Amino acid sequence: MLRLLVAALLAANLLFWAWHHTPVAQVMGLPASEPGREPERLQRQIHPEAIQLLKPGSRPVAVGSTAGPQAAAGLVPASTTALCLEAGPMSEVAAGTALRDLGQAGVPAGGWVDMRRDLPGRWIVYMGRYPERDTLLKKTEELQRLGLVATELKSPGELAPGLALGEFGTQAEAQGRLERLQARGVRTARVLQLASPGAEHRLRVDRVAPAVAERLVALSGQDAATRWQACAP
Repeated sequence: MLRLLVAALLAANLLFWAWHHTPVAQVMGLPASEPGREPERLQRQIHPEAIQLLKPGSRPVAVGSTAGPQAAAGLVPASTTALCLEAGPMSEVAAGTALRDLGQAGVPAGGWVDMRRDLPGRWIVYMGRYPERDTLLKKTEELQRLGLVATELKSPGELAPGLALGEFGTQAEAQGRLERLQARGVRTARVLQLASPGAEHRLRVDRVAPAVAERLVALSGQDAATRWQACAP
């Protein structure tokens, strides 16, 4: 029994030795195990030349790819240096000018974002105008005797100096306030509109090629409302 065990161990050692020596393994019909000597694995690889070593934070680039339509249109792929520009806040009219500049600079439709914010109108209940300071103070004292508080207006110029007895987001609210004041004895107040309802625009281009950004800045000129500048961090 011991002889059979020794013979089995000797045979196993011989097979292991032969397996690690390619010429002997080939003669005995055993597969080779040494690294780098398995051509069948190399044959099974798919496009080994496409393997890329990337730095942390970088993105892979398709082998054989060329600049796509984004680059030709003024937008650039993420792997290319790009700029972010924004303009505003601006009015509806100024936004129209800025949008025209975007098209002329070569930024395609959809390559920018319009961050629109609707603005309500502004109405006040107003008394004035009182060019003489004494008259303004007298009216203020009369309102105080009625238990009312008024704010002195120093702008706009056509209303100053004057008194405001409230500011409102709608004409109906201002008119309601005026009626309540009249019921308390105020006779010379009236409703005036300070600002019409409108919108405020901020335009932003997140990724634009440097050459296109230069053209865009040149088109905007010195107008502070439509001037394109680097995006805020």
